[in-house]
Amino acid sequence: MNSSDQSWLENRIGAAVADDFYLDRDEEKGIKEESASKGFLIADTEVILRSVLDEYGAVSERQLIDTLDHWLHQFTDDDQKLDPKEEKDALDKVLKPAAGKKMGLDPRITEQYVASFCKVNGITRSTDGNKLTIPLISLVALLAVAGIVVSIWYSNKTAEVRSETKTEIRTVIAAATEAKLSDADRSEIDDQLSRAEKYVEAAQFTDPPEKSAKACLDTIRRIDSSGKYRVEEIKGLIAKIVTEYIALSDKSFNQGDKNGAQKWLDRAKLFHAESELIREKERAFGMLPAEG
Repeated sequence: MNSSDQSWLENRIGAAVADDFYLDRDEEKGIKEESASKGFLIADTEVILRSVLDEYGAVSERQLIDTLDHWLHQFTDDDQKLDPKEEKDALDKVLKPAAGKKMGLDPRITEQYVASFCKVNGITRSTDGNKLTIPLISLVALLAVAGIVVSIWYSNKTAEVRSETKTEIRTVIAAATEAKLSDADRSEIDDQLSRAEKYVEAAQFTDPPEKSAKACLDTIRRIDSSGKYRVEEIKGLIAKIVTEYIALSDKSFNQGDKNGAQKWLDRAKLFHAESELIREKERAFGMLPAEG
């Protein structure tokens, strides 16, 4: 690898970790795919990756998961059990920042991996019983809410009251759905939305994939699949992105670049918004048959 290629790769990795000192698996995958497309050897990429991470005090999610996996096997291979002390010891290895590092493994990723590891390997996890308490309480509460809603619905017969009841039902259901989000979930959504707004200001709508507004919005959608938290702000941001892409498509089309116009509209479609407006543009550009 020549000095120019090395400099590019170092800058690429640095850009991915400079803001949060954390290289998640998708970011690392994207970097390695780009490196491979440039003909870099995997071994060379790994060496530079570790060097840049050390320079920034950043961590690789993949490497921390490998460490966690090692300790989970160490504690469970003999007896197929993971007791509380063993679990704590394993988590301490990855959640606490190592010497010279500013971050540990994301707690959400940690819990997901431990649960998956135990399920896949048939491990009895002593803490599973405790983890059921809150979900069961939440289920009972939601069933109670559902009972109240049904009672209200059937006890009000007139059209006027029925209309008011429907509104009340929607309010209760929305509140119950939002209540499923933990404080950590809301905090993560707040953080991802803030990042998305910054990426929009920098015109990083979809590229690079791991450092873009779309990546942040996809993360928000995974956390809040029902779309009940900060929904208007999210819709507004998506509308702004789609508007920008449509403006770019207009510019390309006016310059005689029909393929470029289609590319921008295809990117706008990734946000699943303003679909009718996008179709109208495609018809106007001759990409779809005219109606009627």
